[in-house]
Amino acid sequence: MINQHQQNVLTILLMRFSVRPSEGIKMGEQWLNEHPQSNWATIVRLLKNNELTIVERSLKFISKPSKPNKSKILRKYRGVEMPAKPTPTIKEQSSEKKRRYRGVEY
Repeated sequence: MINQHQQNVLTILLMRFSVRPSEGIKMGEQWLNEHPQSNWATIVRLLKNNELTIVERSLKFISKPSKPNKSKILRKYRGVEMPAKPTPTIKEQSSEKKRRYRGVEY
């Protein structure tokens, strides 16, 4: 009989990784054999927090990279590398530009 935590694990594995329940039970039991201090609730928590993934049909921890230096973070936009936070630009004098709607200037 499958308990609620096992059902949650199998649902997450099916929805996220397209793993059949029969395979999911085997993967969960293999994980529990490797980590005797864990239980099915632990697997549910780790999957919900995106700390577990499937590698070669077994559950593995996701390795988190160390925090990179924020000043060196770049993003690529249309082939041009830019700093993560764009530098502020001087506002053009668009506020003084007169707007016209149906002959009335605003």
